[in-house]
Amino acid sequence: MVISHTDADATVVTLLPNRSATWVQTRLFVLVVCATTLVIGLFWTFMGAWMVLPFSGLEAALVAFFMYRVCQGTYQRQVITCAPEQIVVQFGTHFPKRSWTLARSSAHLSLTDAPHPLTPRTLRLVDAAHDIELGRFLNQEDKEDALRALKQTGLYVRHFNADGRQQL
Repeated sequence: MVISHTDADATVVTLLPNRSATWVQTRLFVLVVCATTLVIGLFWTFMGAWMVLPFSGLEAALVAFFMYRVCQGTYQRQVITCAPEQIVVQFGTHFPKRSWTLARSSAHLSLTDAPHPLTPRTLRLVDAAHDIELGRFLNQEDKEDALRALKQTGLYVRHFNADGRQQL
């Protein structure tokens, strides 16, 4: 998802991954799967196959852990603030964990075509000292929206083929 708005002299473009489930829905799914797994393990324990219970507990713990990690990954974001003199890129989950400041005069967008039709193109923000990939977590349509929003800020775009040659 791409959210763009202009404040005074700066344009702020926020890149967010698409979420198929909220945190509440994910917790409910984990609860249902873990409860079902543990009920089956308890059933087989009472039937005399007690060795099933530790494995059902392990399965429930792994499902909960991996669902938490996947859901946590959907809350990452990139915020690109394009001001007249500089461009600030911030990356993080709940707060900026990494931040870069680029000189507006030397910064440009680098758009590289994908080597395969099912792979999205690569969008990078480049200056003399930085090369930052933007929207790695975005799908193709959202990358096109991000490119459109960043072009509206006046950034120059260099387009490259999949083999690295610049297109004119």
